Amino acid sequence: MKKLIIFFIIFFVFNSKANEVQILEEVFGDGLEVSNHSKVSVHYIGRLEDNKEFDNSYKRNQPFQFQIGVRQVILGWETGLLGMKEGGKRTIFIPYNLAYGDSGVGELIPPKSNLIFEIELINVLPPKYKQIDSYQLKLAMSDNSFTILDIRNSEEINNSGIIPGSILSTAFDANGNFLPDFLNSYQEIINPGDKVIFVSEEGIISSVLANGFSEQLNQINIYNLKDGIKGSQKINFEFEKN
Repeated sequence: MKKLIIFFIIFFVFNSKANEVQILEEVFGDGLEVSNHSKVSVHYIGRLEDNKEFDNSYKRNQPFQFQIGVRQVILGWETGLLGMKEGGKRTIFIPYNLAYGDSGVGELIPPKSNLIFEIELINVLPPKYKQIDSYQLKLAMSDNSFTILDIRNSEEINNSGIIPGSILSTAFDANGNFLPDFLNSYQEIINPGDKVIFVSEEGIISSVLANGFSEQLNQINIYNLKDGIKGSQKINFEFEKN
């Protein structure tokens, strides 16, 4: 449980809406597409703006593996690989604020260095949890084996109402801080192996939760409403007042 709490703290401290990564060149692949929380295997060459090479996985003959969206890599990689498909190649420009910032990396990467990466996507594994849309949610609502867990705060719920039959259990406060009591609430509500659909306002925070439960707590049958409540509103989904 402590690992999961630490994960959420790290996510919200480092999560940034800034997205200034530029795609300079691209060769499109035809395999699985990278999405948030995909596990990927890549080869890459990293260069400074003066074309000086500072890292090269080809020379080590060892692809680099990591998971998107959990801060295992710099923010520029988090956003720069999204949408790539297996077999594809992409050259991206990453400004220093999405790379190693004001400090750099020793003598290898000077402070405030913009970086250029040539990336070859070798393999993609989808997240352990499953993404569903609002139409699939409607089908799930007719299946009594699913538990719909609305993790929004009271203000969000009051603004839009709730999905009929859902259970309310707030996971984050209004500032985006994870509430440890949610774990106890979850264990009281959910039995091991239950099919659980996490619901948030836009599907982003709930995807973080779904990934944490499936990856770190090894929970199975975890689902995320990918467009959240706002996505359901677009198709005139019927909500109940709390």
